[in-house]
Amino acid sequence: MEPEAVCALRDVSFTYPGAAAPAIQGLDLTIRRGEWVALVGANGSGKSTLAKILNALLIPTRGDCFSCGYRTDREEHHWAIRSRISMVFQNPDNQIVASVVEEDVAFGPENLGVSPGRIREIVRESLCQVGLEEKRRTPTYALSGGQKQRLAIAGALAMRPECLVLDEATAMLDPQGREDVLKILRELHSKGMTLVQITHRLEEILDATRVVVLRNGQIEWEGELPELFERVDRFPEWGLEIPPLVRLTGLLKKRKVLPASCLPSVKELLEHLCP
Repeated sequence: MEPEAVCALRDVSFTYPGAAAPAIQGLDLTIRRGEWVALVGANGSGKSTLAKILNALLIPTRGDCFSCGYRTDREEHHWAIRSRISMVFQNPDNQIVASVVEEDVAFGPENLGVSPGRIREIVRESLCQVGLEEKRRTPTYALSGGQKQRLAIAGALAMRPECLVLDEATAMLDPQGREDVLKILRELHSKGMTLVQITHRLEEILDATRVVVLRNGQIEWEGELPELFERVDRFPEWGLEIPPLVRLTGLLKKRKVLPASCLPSVKELLEHLCP
């Protein structure tokens, strides 16, 4: 395992019990410290399976996975792995375990045996990071969908992880809720947090440092973001939808209105078209 690697997979395959074919097969992938890696692909491409393997929620049926220096197939390492690699899932209700916001965030540190005084500090810091400090005594049922997802992120951050894995964490949110979550991710990454983001919305990966495209359980392509948008013609083959802004940006590049390096974001289009 590389010194700077948070996770390393070597020839990893996984087959669900009773399944005729593996969900992922022959994967070689390294997640390096400080990266923001976006995992994209069609439904059934193996994204969520891969996420759970990183966190030792699933153990490879073949190959080796190392997370934070620990082999995931060693049960005695699972607690150490899951305290260092936190996950945020699609439905925040599946992660909320307490009836009051601050109690929910405190749940993880309490199970780690952290002292009460330190737990109070961690809860305050985690809620501040996601903009929920004023909601600390609010019943969790009274939160909006976006606030619940931010609470799920706060709970994950309370474990003081090295890496945050988000499995379609914005799928159930409205546009404002998605932007709130993305803003939090940008801030976390700017402070050095390693992020693994699973999404089917390409407009949400514009801050990623690397993109991995999965297809039929295998890595179809990986590279940097500008290179991805040079391969728009392969998106249908990969099961990826082409967002309207990506189509517009591509058209303007072909007409030499925009430089080839321009990413399909409103901010970049404004900078180039309305200086």
